[in-house]
Amino acid sequence: MLRRCMDYGKMFGKVFMSHCQDEDLVGHGQINEGKVSTRLALEGWPAAGEELQIARDIEIAKLTGAKLHIQHISTAHGLEIVRAGKAAGVQVTCEATPHHMFLTENDLDETYNTSLKVNPPLRTEEDAEAIRQGVIDGTVDVIVTDHAPHTPWEKAREFELAPFGMIGLETSLSLVLTELVNTGKMSMGRMVELMAIKPREILGLDQVQVKAGSVADLTVFDASATWTVGEDGYESRAENSGFAGRTLTGRATDVFVGGKQTLADGCIC
Repeated sequence: MLRRCMDYGKMFGKVFMSHCQDEDLVGHGQINEGKVSTRLALEGWPAAGEELQIARDIEIAKLTGAKLHIQHISTAHGLEIVRAGKAAGVQVTCEATPHHMFLTENDLDETYNTSLKVNPPLRTEEDAEAIRQGVIDGTVDVIVTDHAPHTPWEKAREFELAPFGMIGLETSLSLVLTELVNTGKMSMGRMVELMAIKPREILGLDQVQVKAGSVADLTVFDASATWTVGEDGYESRAENSGFAGRTLTGRATDVFVGGKQTLADGCIC
């Protein structure tokens, strides 16, 4: 099916977005398969359940010549497969989320915090470090949020019954500034490329330009503002953040979407 879709889609310049999850391997997996899943008695989600589909989709993209985008990559080996695909000339790009870079399976404990239940799951520290390095060296093309808001009652259930996902819109910029830009691992320009320029390029959208006559799709931020996640609540109606309690530097102050201001002085318009 994917091969046929790619054969047709490439004629229209379409990019195929792949959420890599082999259902036969993943099954009812809840968190990364390993020591933590064993200790917490939760069904494991093996890294291979993601990596095998990454490899499969890259091979089909190579066969068809279609454009492929791997969504929220989370494993070191998966990143190696993408790197090899790029080297072989396959039109493949990939993205990473802040929670797969700055949280790991070790953040899960006997409190069974369902805000840390995400898809794909939080992996090992080695995986997170590989993803961070991939962002820095250019293998990872885009930083995304995989923003997944849920009501409190949805998340306040047994871990295996709670839905996957955490919110990320309010913390993504601040996390990248705090962990990568302010530590000297990445330039501000590289951050803008990862979070604003490259996503539009991959999707074939016109780039935002700051000039008269252009539609304003802009985010203004204070790079020195310090704040603690969740301390004063959230702008989102959902509160399922895996970074609650973490102090970050940098925060959006004003946002314009489609020419209309949606955030002013840190408050939703």
